[in-house]
Amino acid sequence: MSSQMSSVRLSRLNSLVMEFFDKPHRSRKHLLMALGYEDNGRALERDLKFLREEFGVEILYNRHTCLYEFHGNGSFILQLKMNRREVTSIAAGLNMVCHFLPHLEEDCSRFWDKLKTMLPRDLAFEGEKLAESTVVALPVSRMDPMVFETILNAISDRRNVRFQYESPYSGEGSKPRCVSPWGVFFLAHAWYFWGVAGEGEEPRTYRVSRIRSVFAFEDGGYIPPQEGQDTRSYASSAWYGCSGGGRHDILINVRPPLSDVVEETNWHPTQKISHLDDGSINLKATVPNLDDIARWVMASAPYAEVVEPPSLRSRIADLGKIVTDFHS
Repeated sequence: MSSQMSSVRLSRLNSLVMEFFDKPHRSRKHLLMALGYEDNGRALERDLKFLREEFGVEILYNRHTCLYEFHGNGSFILQLKMNRREVTSIAAGLNMVCHFLPHLEEDCSRFWDKLKTMLPRDLAFEGEKLAESTVVALPVSRMDPMVFETILNAISDRRNVRFQYESPYSGEGSKPRCVSPWGVFFLAHAWYFWGVAGEGEEPRTYRVSRIRSVFAFEDGGYIPPQEGQDTRSYASSAWYGCSGGGRHDILINVRPPLSDVVEETNWHPTQKISHLDDGSINLKATVPNLDDIARWVMASAPYAEVVEPPSLRSRIADLGKIVTDFHS
């Protein structure tokens, strides 16, 4: 590659590759008009050949569609043209990553230092200022970074994981598990992953901070999620930590002043809110687990009252008795 490549040509090559990032299929006419080649088709072909031979850029011409197709930018490093909102969103996002995944703080810092060298100074300065103002005041449960990354890699490689798991609610102590992991998500104040332990079984949620001695293995027995199942929809079904399909219809009456506060938040994708004459609201939803709802109602006392189902009212009464006995 010539060490004397003009800045004009480098800018044109960069713009040529960027055209395909916006849309991976481009007509010859579009490229000629958009990049200032006008009717000089030979200059376009020379640039395409240069990109292929010097950088391994894969831009191929499809004679059937009469379109150029983009399959990868090879080793060509793009000079990104970023606006203020794009820069500030990256800076703020990196700051949030440091909060939710503190073990990546040094990596985020190094990445931002690299990015700053390619940005106008004033733009980088504005991004840093926004990042400093985006403080996340949400607690995050401690977890082993190696456990988290082992699970992520297993999801990507479609491998099973074996681990020791200890739930404070089961009373069974530490228990070995073998699971096909499907995805991870952050909810309330902790990271969770979900997957299935066997063919035909219901997917389950596991809190990453409670996992010990995890390792991934490949035995050909990985069970993929069913078609239509994805982490986003599964995680959004949770009311705090327990996710899954809806099993219980609930109806909760919430009185002022908490009613206004509750209405500000989308607690569940199935929720429906109706307003009553006394200023209270009725909150309806179909949830996978009643224990989470019981704890939420107790934390909202005395402004939240369960209307349905009776089993949820009984569960809250049992929890209330435990609290009373504990303090007596």
